[in-house]
Amino acid sequence: MKFKFSVEYNEEELAFIKSHDCEIISEIKLSKTDFSENEIPKRMIKYGDSYIGEIIDNEDGSLVWGVLGKGRKGIWHFRLEYDSLEAMAEGI
Repeated sequence: MKFKFSVEYNEEELAFIKSHDCEIISEIKLSKTDFSENEIPKRMIKYGDSYIGEIIDNEDGSLVWGVLGKGRKGIWHFRLEYDSLEAMAEGI
């Protein structure tokens, strides 16, 4: 399945992306996913070797950044969630 993302970021996010040598991802093809409706990413960046997607938190409906990972049987899912890009950078 091919996913397309918004590439609009605010000044603070763009400063983070630039200072951490991230890549803005406009689309990606993932063969198997196990995303809930809230986990379909709105925006995505590549941070080092990790793909980070902006998703909706199932608990409170806020936007969070999730680390995309490949689980058992080759199914893609979001395994860790962070409130901000800065928190994600500290957590990875």
